[in-house]
Parts: sequence; structure tokens; C-alpha cells
Amino acid sequence: MKRLRARFRNERGLALIYIAVTLTTMLLFTGLALDGGRAYVVKAQLTKAVDGAALAAARALNSGNPRAEAERIFNANFQVGFMGTTSVTDPATDGNFFRTSVNAATGVNTVNVQASAVMPTTFMKLGNLNQVTVVSAGEAQRRMVDLSLILDVSSSIGSQWGAVQDAAVAFISSFDASSDRLALMTFSNGATVLDQMPSSRGFNKTGMMSHVPATLPGGSTNMVEGLYRGWDELRTVPAGQQSGLRIIVLFTDGASNGVSANWDGTAVAKAIRTADFPKRSPDPDNQTHNDPTISGFSSSATGTAGPSFTAVAVDALSTTSMQTLTAPAPYQFMPPASLHTQHRSSGMPTSFPFQTNTLNVNGMAQSARRSVIVDPATGNYKSTLWNINNSARNLLEIVANDARNDTGGDYKIRIYTIGMGLLVKHLLGTMPETPESILQRIANDKVSPDFNANQLEGKYFYAQTAADVAPAFQGIQNQILRLSK
Repeated sequence: MKRLRARFRNERGLALIYIAVTLTTMLLFTGLALDGGRAYVVKAQLTKAVDGAALAAARALNSGNPRAEAERIFNANFQVGFMGTTSVTDPATDGNFFRTSVNAATGVNTVNVQASAVMPTTFMKLGNLNQVTVVSAGEAQRRMVDLSLILDVSSSIGSQWGAVQDAAVAFISSFDASSDRLALMTFSNGATVLDQMPSSRGFNKTGMMSHVPATLPGGSTNMVEGLYRGWDELRTVPAGQQSGLRIIVLFTDGASNGVSANWDGTAVAKAIRTADFPKRSPDPDNQTHNDPTISGFSSSATGTAGPSFTAVAVDALSTTSMQTLTAPAPYQFMPPASLHTQHRSSGMPTSFPFQTNTLNVNGMAQSARRSVIVDPATGNYKSTLWNINNSARNLLEIVANDARNDTGGDYKIRIYTIGMGLLVKHLLGTMPETPESILQRIANDKVSPDFNANQLEGKYFYAQTAADVAPAFQGIQNQILRLSK
């Protein structure tokens, strides 16, 4: 009996040992679960902070200070003391926190952000593990941009030019001077390249901002030549070095009304234009007419006139009168196609037809909807109000379509447009139609009934007043930022 009692006592002692070992093991595993859970939450928040910092820095590559933006976002999302952490990476002093790199071949800029936090353990101290260091890294990429900015400086903009100038300067400032490439050009009677597209990466941001005209040059609206020069500048960047985003941005307050061609047989591009018609209200700047004229010439390169003429005004805007008013001899017939003698890129087309049946205008072939009429007696196009006005609009869409279809580069071209003021909303021309609908078409905006799903989608922005131009440019900047990620 004594032996039996001693045996029970021994077994009770062993049971206590087993219980102690089991409880210790359970505590260790419980501690591992609890501390591991805390570490998981710290890791998740740290990852959120570095990812947000990397994305913010990538956005700021266009402007501002990307590292400072990364520091601000990181500090806002992770602070010492979170879930008991005792220390965390100091973005301002840690050399490994922020790094950027650029792939010159692809034009991709990569931002890397890395941070760590120290979390003291609780139960895991039983296993002699007093703290856990949590590390997380974030990465964001932004494709670099090659961009042609084309500004309408025609006289119709008038006193609103100051606000347009400020908006254009702010838009230029939003790009990365060391990695993006920008070209700047203006158009009125002709088109002028103020800043050529750099062949190497980066551009002179300060110089370009200063080149946006402080005063309005004035003139008519040879929009075709402006768009042509913007496309040409994009093409000057050598293949294999182009940025992942190739973009044209065109600002205007009106309708295309000039045709560049070899009018006088000199093989030098000059433009003949028509006034905008019919008269519409409201029209505070008196830019629309019931007695439109045909006038010329203007150099497509400089916009200077010579020799000049003005055809007799039309008294009534009937189809017959629009097809009767003709430029004076010896310019009463149009050349067979447009002519563009100012360009820098190799292989750039130098002429385009005045109409095509491969593009649509409101669902109907351009050549039918906006026809350029052949004179049956000669087989040539007469230089009538009808033909010149329709050609100016047709050419704009033809050049835009060819730019979007350009296969000579590493990447396709995308077009954004801004239309400002009342004029772009008025029904004008022979159809008549709104300049806004043409701007939607050349941007290949989805709102256009003639949207082409086989080409890159752009977007048209309407600025009701000059004060709305800056938000329109901001909208384009947001579109580019979205695409660059």
C-alpha cells in the first residue's frame, strides 16, 4: 500500500512537470500568434506607407520634389509607436529610403522606397526573442513623355490671352525637365516652332516657359500647319530612344480656316484662308460673318503676308454663292493637294489630299459630307469659299488621322485638344458644324460618333472661358499621369 501511494505521488510530480512544459509551450505558441499578428499588422501598414510614398513620388516626377513628397506621404501613414513600435526609418536621413532610376531606352522612370520598423515582442520574450524588425519596399514606375504643345495665337483670343499664357506656362512646368521631352509651337497665319523637340532626354523648362508669348501675336487660324509641325517634332526623336508616351496637345478658340499649298508655283507653302461663317450670336469678338471673304497669302513658316488679296464678300450664304465666290486670278484654281515645306523629321509627308472617303464625318464619308467640288470644265478644284473652307477642315482631320496612324515610331501617338470660348460651340461652315465636333474627332475622343477603336483614344476638353483653360490643361495632365503609371 505504501508503495502504491508513493507511486501516485511520483506520477503527480510528473504530471505537474508535463503540465508546466505544456503550458510553457502553449504560451510560446500563443505568444508567437499574438506577436506574429502584431507584426503582420505592422508589416501591412508599413507596406501601405512605402507603396503610397512611391506612387506619390512618381507623380511628383512631373513637378515639385519627388523625395520630399515620398517623405510626406510615408510620415503621414506610419509613425513611431504604431502597434508598439519603438523605432522606424527616418526618411529625411536614411540613404536607402528613396532611390530613382531611368531606363534611357524605354523612357521608364522607376521609384523605389524602402523602410523598416522595430517592434518589441511580448510573449515571444519567453523564447529569448525580444524584438522583430519588419522591412517593406515599394516600387512605382512612370513612363516618360515626348509631347508637342501647340498653341493658337490668332487674334480672336484677344484680351483672354493672359490667362491662356499663364495656363500654358503652368502646364509646361508640370513636366520633368530631366527626363521628359517637350516641344512648343504656335499657329495663326502660319506655324512657328519656338522650342524644338530635344533628341536627348530632358528639356529646357525655364527657357520654354519664357517663350510662351507674353502678348498675343494675332492672325488667322491655320490649325492644319500647327498640327503638322507638332507631329513632325515628335518624329524627330530617333527610333529606339522615344518615350513610352508620345502626345500632341492642341489648344484653340476656333475653327481651322487656312489651306497651305503651292498656290503661286514657287514650291513654297503659303496659305489662303476664309472667314468664319455664318454670323452667330453671341459673338462678342465679331468673328463670324454673313459676308465672308477669301484672303491670302500668308507664309506657312512665318505667317507674313505677300502677295495679299481679298476676294469680294458673299452677299448671301446660299450654297450657290459659297460655290461661286472664287479667289482672283491667277489663283482661281487650287493645287491638287496641300503642301508643307517646313519640317525636320526624315520621311515626313509633305502633302495631303483635300478630301478622303476613308474618314467619316458624323458617320458619312468625309468626301460626301464635306465635299471639295471638281470644276467639270477643267477637272480641277476651283478656289471657292466652299472648297477652301471644307479643305481646311478636311486636312485637319486627315493630318490628325495620319499622325495617330504613324508607324514610324516606337510607340503610337495620342492627341488631346482644348477648345475655348463661344466660337467652338457655334454651328459654322458649309455643313454647318461645331469646331468642337472637329476637335473631338482629331483627338479620337470616345464621345465622337466617328471614334476609331483601332487608334489610341485621346480626349477633348472644353474651356468655356479663359479661366477654364488651366483646369483643362490640368485634366490633360491627369490623363497623362494615369497613362504613365
